[in-house]
Amino acid sequence: MKKNLLIGLSFLSLFTMSCEPEELVAPKPYSVSKTSVSNAIVSSDGRPNLLSEALFEPVLSSYFRKQVFTPYALAINNDFVRNGANAARFEMRNGDGSVRSEILLSAETESNRWYGTSLYLPSDSWENDYNAEGWDIISQWHAVEDAGEDARLPPLSLTVAKGRLSFVINWATEATNTNGSVSGKKVFDLGPLEKDKWLDMVYHINFSHESDGILEVWKNGIKVVDYKGPNCYNDQVYPYFKAGIYKRRWYDITKRVLYLDEVRTGNSDASYKDVAPYGSYNPLSSFPITSASASYSTQPLKISWLNANTNQLLKTITNGDTLDLAAISTTNLNIMAIPNYQADSVRFNLTGTKTQNVTQTTAPYALYGYTNGNPNFWTPGIGKYTLNVTTYSSTNGTSTSSVNFTVVNNATDGTGTPVASILINDNASITYSTQATLSIKAVNATHMRFYDNANSTWTNWEPIAPTRPWTLSNGVGSKWVKVQVKNVMGIMSATASDGIILK
Repeated sequence: MKKNLLIGLSFLSLFTMSCEPEELVAPKPYSVSKTSVSNAIVSSDGRPNLLSEALFEPVLSSYFRKQVFTPYALAINNDFVRNGANAARFEMRNGDGSVRSEILLSAETESNRWYGTSLYLPSDSWENDYNAEGWDIISQWHAVEDAGEDARLPPLSLTVAKGRLSFVINWATEATNTNGSVSGKKVFDLGPLEKDKWLDMVYHINFSHESDGILEVWKNGIKVVDYKGPNCYNDQVYPYFKAGIYKRRWYDITKRVLYLDEVRTGNSDASYKDVAPYGSYNPLSSFPITSASASYSTQPLKISWLNANTNQLLKTITNGDTLDLAAISTTNLNIMAIPNYQADSVRFNLTGTKTQNVTQTTAPYALYGYTNGNPNFWTPGIGKYTLNVTTYSSTNGTSTSSVNFTVVNNATDGTGTPVASILINDNASITYSTQATLSIKAVNATHMRFYDNANSTWTNWEPIAPTRPWTLSNGVGSKWVKVQVKNVMGIMSATASDGIILK
C-alpha cells in the first residue's frame, strides 16, 4: 500500500456544505490480526467466492470475533430475522461505559473485496439524535495503524447522523498521518434512515489511497454510490470489517438496539449475488430517472438535476419547476446540461439565491463541474433561481435555453432549512422615534435572535414570534436590524435585514 501519489484528487466535501454530518471521532484502537482467510468457502446455499459468512444459525461464525462489554450487548435470537431462524441483536445503553458493541473480521490481505449485510433498526430503540456529535456508526472498515500512529477515523463507514444515513470516506496519501492530516473526505447522503424494516446493504471495495480505489454501494438493491478514487489510508495493512453499534456521544438518547443478519464477505472473483442478502439478487444500477416533460428531440437542450452521489439524473428542470429538498433522496446535487447535438462548450449563468457563472468545455456539462470523473457537490439554498444555458457549436451555432425554478424544503419534522425575513415598522422608510416594531416571518424555525448596526453582539436566542418590540440605537441616520432563525436541529438560517432612517 505504500506508494507515491501519482494523481492529485480533490473533492468538494459535505463537511464544507450544509448537509455533512459532524466530524467523526476516532474509535478506540483495537489490536487485530494482520492476516485473514484467503481461501474461498462455499456457503450454506451454495454461493461461490465467499471468504466468510455469519447467519447466526445458531451461533456466531468462527470467522468473526466480537467486541462486547455488557451481558446484553450481543445476543442471538429470533425477535427480528431477515432469513432463517435467528439474527444477531446488539444493544447499548447510556451509561454502559463503553462505546461499541460489534463483531469484526481480521484485516484484509487483498485490496479487492465484496461485502453484504442486512440491518434492522427498531424505531422504539433508535430515536433520532439531532445533536452535532450524536452520530452512530453501524458498519465500518477500520484502519490498522502503522507503528507509532494514533487511532484515526475509520476510512470507510456507514453512519447515522441527524436521522439520515450516510457513507463516509476518509483517506490519506502520506505514509504517516493523523486525523488532522488526512488528505480528503467524502460523504454520500443515502437519504432518511429507514426504521422497522430490513436494510439490505452490498459493498464492492478496492482499497487504495490512490486513484484506483473503488467504492460501489447498493441499498435495498439500488446502487447509491459509484465512486472511483482514494478510499483509505496509506497503511501497511488493509482495513478490517466491523458491524454493530458504535456510539461515543449519548446526550438524551437512552438506548440503541440493532439487528444484524446475512453477513458475507467475498473475494475478488465475487459479485453482487454472491454476498447479497437472500432474495436481493437483482440490483438496480441507479435511481429512477424522471422523463422530460417534452420530447428530447424537440428541445435544443435538456437541463436536469443530477444526484452527485450516484452520477445519475434525478429530474428534468422545466420552466416554473419547484424542487422540494425533503422529497428527494439526496441534497448533494448538481445541474446537468445535455445538448442534442455535438457542442464545443456550454455556458451556465445562474442567478438568484446563489450565483454561478461558468463555461464547461468538456462533456459531461454540469453547473459545478466534475473532478476526476465524479460530479462536484452543491446543496442549493432555499429561494428562486434563473438559469440560462448557452451551447456553442462550430456546426450548429449558438443556442440558449432559460428556466426559472424554486427550491424549497418542506420537511415536516422540523428539520427543513430555516428561512427568515424582517420588516421595521411595516416597511416604513422613515421614523421619528427609537421605539420600533419588528415583523418577522420564519419557515422551519423555532428560535430567533437579533443584531443592529450599533451593537457588536447578537441578542440571546428566543422563541419565534411574529412581532417584537425593538429600540433603535440613538442618533439620527440609517438604522439596520438583522435577524437570524434556527430549526430544531440547531441549523441557522442566512441573515435577513431591514433598514430605516431615524430623524
